[in-house]
Amino acid sequence: MSGALRRGGRVVMTAPATVAMMVAVLQAGCQSTEPVRSDDAPATLHVTVLGITSGRGAVRCALYGDRATFLTRGGITEGFSVPATAERAEFQLHARSGQAVVVSVFQDLDSNEELNRGAFGIPSEPWGFSGKPAPLLPPSWSACAMVPVAGDNRLEIHLIGKAR
Repeated sequence: MSGALRRGGRVVMTAPATVAMMVAVLQAGCQSTEPVRSDDAPATLHVTVLGITSGRGAVRCALYGDRATFLTRGGITEGFSVPATAERAEFQLHARSGQAVVVSVFQDLDSNEELNRGAFGIPSEPWGFSGKPAPLLPPSWSACAMVPVAGDNRLEIHLIGKAR
């Protein structure tokens, strides 16, 4: 036995052998089939939408959880709509911490459940996203995505564009 001495019927380990044995025991005791993750815990997104034209249509809020289905109806993991009765609206969405999501909002002035577009595909209704979307370009996942933490997350979105 390398690193061990035999003394009077007992085996006494020297320092390097002791450390190696402790490491082996700790590794064996810490093996798991599931990786331990600090993320993937519940995350609540408290979304405040500002810049609403009161009394015109509804405010719609959607949560997207996948880059591949971003901006498609099928990609909405959670969505809500409230009447536009004030200059601000509050939504509560649910996600998983550590997983990128995008929050999209718009004021549906004519209540047709779609974001109307004008010339060149530019929205003709007020809209907004989480992150930092470019006002004159189509929103991209990378510009709009956010990664929530476990627990409560607060987010303010200012609508872009004016009600016409």
